[in-house]
Order: sequence, then C-alpha cells, then structure tokens
Amino acid sequence: MASTSGTSLFSYYGSNVSNSGRQLPVTPEELEMFAEQEMITIVPNFSLDRGSVLYCIGDCYGPFQANSQIEVPIWLALTLRKRNKCTIIPPDWLSKDRLTNMLAEEKESVHFFQPLPFYYVEISKLLFQDAVDAFGENYLEVTGLIESIRKVRYHKIESGLRKVTHAVEIKLNNLAAAECNMIRLLLNGTLDHFHQLSKNNKAWEESRLASGNMSMPFSGGLSASGF
Repeated sequence: MASTSGTSLFSYYGSNVSNSGRQLPVTPEELEMFAEQEMITIVPNFSLDRGSVLYCIGDCYGPFQANSQIEVPIWLALTLRKRNKCTIIPPDWLSKDRLTNMLAEEKESVHFFQPLPFYYVEISKLLFQDAVDAFGENYLEVTGLIESIRKVRYHKIESGLRKVTHAVEIKLNNLAAAECNMIRLLLNGTLDHFHQLSKNNKAWEESRLASGNMSMPFSGGLSASGF
C-alpha cells in the first residue's frame, strides 16, 4: 500500500526523473491549473435566488439549489468545499472497484494503457489534498490504487522507451498529461544526443572525403539505453 501522504504520487514522474536536474517542459503546477478547469459534481448546501447563477471570469455556473447535484469546475468545487458550502462527489473512475479492475487490466496489458482522464494525476492530487472526506473509509485504498496504477504505467513507458534502438515512430495511446510531459523530458535528452552524434558523423564524413580515406563509415544505431 502506498504512503498515505501521497508523496510519491505528487512527485509525478518518479525519482529517476525528478532528481535528474532537467527542467520539465510543463511544470506540475501548470498542469494542476489546467486540471482545475475539469468539471466535477457537487451537492451544495445552499440555494441562490431562483434562476440566479455565479458569474465568474470566463463562464457562469448555476443555478444552485440545496441538496441538488450540479457540475462545476474543480477549482470552484474546492473553493466551496473549503467554505463548507458543498459536498464533492468523486468521479466514477476514482471509485475503489473501478480502480481495482483498472489496475489488474493495466498490469495484464503490457502494450496498452487503460483509458483514464487526461489529468488523472492532477485531479487525484487535488482531491486527495483538499477533499479527503469525499472518499470516506475508502480513502487509503483509493490513494494506494492510484499510486499503483501510476507506477505500473510509468514502468511500461520506461520499459518501452528502453527498447528503442533506431529512429522510429512510437505510438502510445491513452497517455495522461503528466505522462506525456515525462516522455517529452526523457526524449529531449536523447534527441539532443542523437543530434550531436549526427553532427559528429557529418564532420567525420567531410574529413574522410577531404583526406581521401574511403574506409567504411560508422553505421551504429542510436540506443535508448540511457533512459
């Protein structure tokens, strides 16, 4: 079972990447900001005047009726929750049963990623931090399942990239925002290395032609073993 603090989950990419000293293409904080725009269901404990809505920058939400479900952005749900104005209902994919099945399928499918919300890592973090009571007695199990799923998916990504030995097109379906961010970070260093090898090979070719040395050029492929 994962730590209840959720530290490893919130590190997003695992120690191998987070301790590498390389800058992420998009920061975790920026991804969280995007995730806060996703919609979630709440049950308000207040009512506004008939037909009244909340006017916010970019959109308006409502009407709000006590004990009646309504969808609002996560940022608004968390704001109301902190003021004890609503109860947050976790999305279906964050249920214990759904996550248990998803983890089993994730482990079984070596080359396929289970469909999850694009911001599942960030949404989980936000709700685990500020809406613990929404999960009731299943909180520890749900956090552990999300952490296990994240680790399995990370391992599949890392294992897949390690098998790349030539410049090829890689197709990965159902990746989340944090996972795409991780791949961009990992590939950035490798592509820079490949570019440097290409420059060195070109310089060697020019030197070989200039000196009249017609020996066979180096033809080794690029290995991704440096990931």
